[in-house]
Amino acid sequence: MRNRTVLKGVLLLALAGSMAACSDEPQAETPQDEVGNETLAAAMAGSDDVSSMSKALQETGLAQVFDGSAAYTVLAPSNDALAALEEEQALNDEEHRALLAAVLREHVLPGALTPEDIENAIEVQNGAVSIQTMGDGTMRFAMDGEQLTVTDQNGRSANISGDAILASNGVVIPIDGVLKTP
Repeated sequence: MRNRTVLKGVLLLALAGSMAACSDEPQAETPQDEVGNETLAAAMAGSDDVSSMSKALQETGLAQVFDGSAAYTVLAPSNDALAALEEEQALNDEEHRALLAAVLREHVLPGALTPEDIENAIEVQNGAVSIQTMGDGTMRFAMDGEQLTVTDQNGRSANISGDAILASNGVVIPIDGVLKTP
């Protein structure tokens, strides 16, 4: 049943994206709509806003996944949010690398989804959309007024907190909190 709900969310996201592409209305291009030539790993490493996420991915060996050709969406906690978690949980220690990797996988979604794609899917569905993470958890996206929010299966929420970074193999979406904790 859970897989059906997740599959339905992914299909709605694809439908919303194709509906937006078929619109007769001219699409305004904004700087964040431009796809970069660099991979997700390089895009995160070059962004001051998510540099802690980039460093954590490198330390756990997950960064090399984002240098490949497969498409991902990375929900990247702000530097402050990730620093607070690492300090609280001592995740900087070598012996906690596997635990940190598990937390980070819960912030990765399959496919390249922009915040606009997610908002369109929410509109098409007239409500929240759930997407399964690469760590086998589920993230629920919803609108809170004009703010796009994401909530994990344990009720932890974060807001989209900046412009998405479009890379050659996916999207980085900055968020203002850590959703999955050890």
